[in-house]
Amino acid sequence: MEFRLQAVRGSCRLKAELQTNLFDAARLVALREEILAQGLVADRFLASDADCPTFGLNLACAWPFPDPLRAAYEQMAERLAACSSRLYVYPFPFTHVTLVTLLSFSRHMRPSSELVKQLAGKADEIIATLAPLFAEQSADQIQPFTLQPQAPVPARSAVILPLVNPDGEVARLRQRVPELLQRHPQLHRELAERGFNVPGIIHSTVARFAQTPPDLNKFLSAFDDIVAGIKLPLVPVTEILLTSETKPYMRGGEILRRFKLPANSL
Repeated sequence: MEFRLQAVRGSCRLKAELQTNLFDAARLVALREEILAQGLVADRFLASDADCPTFGLNLACAWPFPDPLRAAYEQMAERLAACSSRLYVYPFPFTHVTLVTLLSFSRHMRPSSELVKQLAGKADEIIATLAPLFAEQSADQIQPFTLQPQAPVPARSAVILPLVNPDGEVARLRQRVPELLQRHPQLHRELAERGFNVPGIIHSTVARFAQTPPDLNKFLSAFDDIVAGIKLPLVPVTEILLTSETKPYMRGGEILRRFKLPANSL
């Protein structure tokens, strides 16, 4: 079972998402079997050109994680990095949760200044299209929500931190974004051609393989020992971010718009 982040389409799939965000024992076993059978995969960007200029647009949150997570995350990151010098662990300032990929950075490597200007110009149209999600008194308005970190999970190409959103606000946002975009066929078509994607799980990637560790079993054993004791606090989300991505994996970029969520208690 290869680990992939699939696009979410339709309310039935979204309901299923809420029930499969947790990595149960069977799924963990399947992922581990896949790693043992096929090995780990070195990241094509980190292995050769980690700071390659790119351009992407995302709806994201927790970039970076809230300060109350810093101490626990950095302790975890230090221990993960000690597993292998070939593992790239996201520094705290680069931590983030991608909610929707609007323009994929991987489709726009070393873009010309003209292309960057063209793509960046889509931000205003996207903001206007998605306005019902963030407008006061809108029936669609996204409410503040909480993400619950789970134990980190190794897949072939990355280490991810699964996150659970019990009230389903992330699923609702992920359902409404494509629906709103579809009302604007030209914009929707262009985003689709440039890598639009709704992830199939809620997660944050916390590590990737710049090179594959030479001793797979040793790496996995050390990883298991580390994650057994990891506990990360809740992630309260009070704003959604429209971000650019000018280097792979949010190693570069900026916040183009902050969408403040209503000041309701979480």
